[in-house]
Amino acid sequence: MSRWWASLLPATLFGRTLLTLILTFGAFTLVTASAIVVYVLLPLSQRSAADLANIMVLAARTFHQLPPESRANYRRHLIDQYRLGLDEQPPVVDHQRHFFPYRWRLEQALSKRLGRPVEMISASNAGEPWFWVEIGRDIDEEPLWIGFPRSRIGTQPLLGLTIIALVAVGLILLTALILAGQVSRPVRRLAKAAEEVAFGRSPQDLPETGLVELANLARRFNQTSRQVRELLADRTLLLTGISHDLRTPLTRLRLAVAMLPEGTPPELTQRLERDIDEMNTLIGQALELGRTLGAEPPEMVELNTLLTEVVAKRSHLLWTPGPDCYRAVAVLALRRILANLVENALRYGGEQPVELRLDCQEEAVAIEVLDRGPGIPESELEAVFRPFYRLESSRNRRTGGTGLGLAVAQQLARANRMELTLTPRPGGGMIGRVWLPAGKGGDRDRS
Repeated sequence: MSRWWASLLPATLFGRTLLTLILTFGAFTLVTASAIVVYVLLPLSQRSAADLANIMVLAARTFHQLPPESRANYRRHLIDQYRLGLDEQPPVVDHQRHFFPYRWRLEQALSKRLGRPVEMISASNAGEPWFWVEIGRDIDEEPLWIGFPRSRIGTQPLLGLTIIALVAVGLILLTALILAGQVSRPVRRLAKAAEEVAFGRSPQDLPETGLVELANLARRFNQTSRQVRELLADRTLLLTGISHDLRTPLTRLRLAVAMLPEGTPPELTQRLERDIDEMNTLIGQALELGRTLGAEPPEMVELNTLLTEVVAKRSHLLWTPGPDCYRAVAVLALRRILANLVENALRYGGEQPVELRLDCQEEAVAIEVLDRGPGIPESELEAVFRPFYRLESSRNRRTGGTGLGLAVAQQLARANRMELTLTPRPGGGMIGRVWLPAGKGGDRDRS
């Protein structure tokens, strides 16, 4: 039940704030309006209706008591002073319905004053609704109608409610924008800075101002960001030092192998040289892994030309250039990522050719490397990007795998706002796909 209820709530901070304000202000307005209506407006309207009923009865009684020659002046007096009309003839009924709650109160007051049920009728006079009641027979046998225009009361409840609703909605929206902005702006800055850290960049320190809780959060994030930068710098320095220190004895080992006596079995010599080469490769990739955290400035490049250069350095690659596709990318990083994917595809694809494809769209660009190798189990598609992770059944050191190539490629992609994925290929094999970041200058065809 709680999950179902949570799914109905807005997902954004502004939406949640707006909903909270609507519910809070709505409940407050409902309670306040109810109290005002029950304890103020209803007693006032009841008293006003009783007073008007008394005036109308008194006016009718006075009219009957006056001689005929004075009644015309009295009519004018009622219109001028009280805005009440008198007529011996019944008005023409206007069947149009008018929303006028005061009419019900007045009918109750007149019924109480005259001692019988009273029902008022509406009529139109010069385009304005009038409300009439016949009370002459209650005073004298002569019929007499007395009425008043709607403007005499001067209330417009629908207009008042509409203005209140519009003002309330405007205030709620403005308040929601202000409150959400005070929180969402620092949160957006924090999210952007966290993304920069995730991509291996060094964001500027967040302003430690504003609300106390947000200022403390920004202060803690700045401290964490600096600590992460220091840890990464120490890691790079450590890997560089270890790599340098290990390569020196490896060079000595290679010289020692070359100086082995002539009677040494060739298999032993080849095995030692292969082990030394593998160690050198492993050290080089470990050093490269430590240096891939920095982002490379993007350059505008035509991707068909870049892929043609990648293909020209290797054989067994199928590639057909398409229309010009320009994108601002980190060229060196993209070359290294594609080189790793192509080398893996050639190494594990057997004798089958490897395909390169470029899908250039306005909203996104994808470069695919497709092979027909043994593939990777779906359960391990994420794990192969971890450093030193190897699929022993097919990709071991004897075939050249160190478990660092894909880790280096993944870190290069993340540091330069690319996305690297591996998916099984229908019919067998793998698809290595590099999604390039969206940016300006991505016209598909500039020929």
